[in-house]
Amino acid sequence: MSPNALPARPRLADHVLARRHMVGEEERILLHDARTGELLQLGAREWGLLSAADGTRDVEGIVIAAAREGAPARVAAAQAFFAQLHAAGLLAAEDAGEDEAPRAPATAAAAAAAAPVTAAPALDPGARDPQERPLEVLPDFSLHCDGRGSCCRIYASILFDPEEAARARALRPEVLSGGARHERAFTPERGAWPCAASVVAMRDGRCAYLEGEGGAGRCSLHAAGGPGAKPLGCRTFPASFVDDGESVRISVAVECACVLASVGRPGGAPLVDPRLRARGDLDERIDVATLPDHVAVAPGRAAARAELVAWSRRLAAAAPPPDVAAGLFALAAAVEAEGLTGGAIARFERPDPLDPAALAPWLAALHRRAARRAREDAAWRSERDLARRATQWIAAATFALAEPDLLAALLQAPAPAPDRERFTLRAAIHGHRLLGALPLSLALRDRAVRLVVARALPLICAEAGADDPACAEPIALVEAMLRGHGLDAYALDALDGGRAS
Repeated sequence: MSPNALPARPRLADHVLARRHMVGEEERILLHDARTGELLQLGAREWGLLSAADGTRDVEGIVIAAAREGAPARVAAAQAFFAQLHAAGLLAAEDAGEDEAPRAPATAAAAAAAAPVTAAPALDPGARDPQERPLEVLPDFSLHCDGRGSCCRIYASILFDPEEAARARALRPEVLSGGARHERAFTPERGAWPCAASVVAMRDGRCAYLEGEGGAGRCSLHAAGGPGAKPLGCRTFPASFVDDGESVRISVAVECACVLASVGRPGGAPLVDPRLRARGDLDERIDVATLPDHVAVAPGRAAARAELVAWSRRLAAAAPPPDVAAGLFALAAAVEAEGLTGGAIARFERPDPLDPAALAPWLAALHRRAARRAREDAAWRSERDLARRATQWIAAATFALAEPDLLAALLQAPAPAPDRERFTLRAAIHGHRLLGALPLSLALRDRAVRLVVARALPLICAEAGADDPACAEPIALVEAMLRGHGLDAYALDALDGGRAS
């Protein structure tokens, strides 16, 4: 088959995320291309066609199946619709293996940031079974959830496995009439049906099962069936799990106001049941990330996992710097110059003041990302959608910080919430959350930029008259938006000199 020809039995590619949003009473289906970040908005009829395209039917068969479900269309119109999707790269290749073929990095910066490929070491037959690795929980932290549902209003995807979705539909059958039909309340996690997990529909940016209006609400599944009625991801949030070869580090994602409001408050809920001791004790469905054998520490340079783990322990034991953002920027430069040495950590503890000129390209890159996303969101998201408003606030904050005098004044003033900044760093270090898509040195600068933006956010929220409870902890708001809505890609834009905006 010609690579440009429409597949005989079209289906949505696995890298495409279909999400149902209710904006007021209007239903919208958004197709998000996870490879490019592009969005395509569909109507109910187009989604009816696409839902019937499961890879077993030709276009005529899809039209017949869609008509039975109340989505009639002419064959010629359906053919043109699927041709449009195929031209946009949203359909799976005829050979399923082609759909996941690797692609070159999108930018020069992405190529520069890639870690060297290193062969995995031979397995040590005397090594401890990974299931026996001890759980190492973030010390001196317990969670006080305020029950206001901030985390249920900020993320683009809330996953349910088949059993969880069936339980939700039974407990709350009236929600989007999901009790009668699964697909009225859920879309596939990836691609088209069938799929191992489903994503619940959102109403004005909120989980459809969240009660209440505006900036507060309680999970109606929790209310109807107790905490066990919620999906596993909601029950374990905000805990994160990383196996670093020595232990499973359990930390916390600083992405909800409740997390930072819990800092220094004893008596809350533990991140995991204290009776659990080893990885094998965890629910097998919990996503435990694994640190690779080698991790990029600077563009073009990597370190062995054991070396990174030992370094992170030394960093966790270091004295916190007087300005956490300045310490992170200083540590980034030291890691690039000296590697993972004690001298690098010493520079972290006693950093020079932040240089506004060094921050400016990063802030400009984040502004471009946020401003573009704000324009896209305005075309389809509700004005009550927290994600839409938070993107606008971040775009406004980064725009304001483009004024050199304002940025300099912000950097010279004491951090408004130093305890929150120190905790955010402590949680990131313990959970290896600085190690990911970016080399370590770049991730350190990225985290510094996030803290600076969070310092400016209260002024922006006040000017906008925002009284959302999520605004009470701006660090958490920035963290959730950057990870949950793709704004963290700005870091590669900054390295690429702004060419990839």
